[in-house]
Amino acid sequence: MAETANNQPQEEESQDHSWLGDLVRITILLWSMGILTANYLGIFSQAVDPTFPASLLTGTAATYTPALGKLNKKKKEEKDVNVEDKQTKASAK
Repeated sequence: MAETANNQPQEEESQDHSWLGDLVRITILLWSMGILTANYLGIFSQAVDPTFPASLLTGTAATYTPALGKLNKKKKEEKDVNVEDKQTKASAK
């Protein structure tokens, strides 16, 4: 019971600040998509190098994907099986 009481304030604090992070990421996504679209449509009088907005777009969009490393780790923990050899009295995971 003590562990759940300690975890609740930390989760509430992270949820309070998550809206600001989401707002910043969405703003960066919209800006980079706007710059790339305007460049491809020829709206700018000079060609703009799309490398920086494209890297911002892919990097920011990647933050919205699930953490694959954490998911794989959970699956691996579920699949771990203890194997014991009675002759050598050794065990392995």
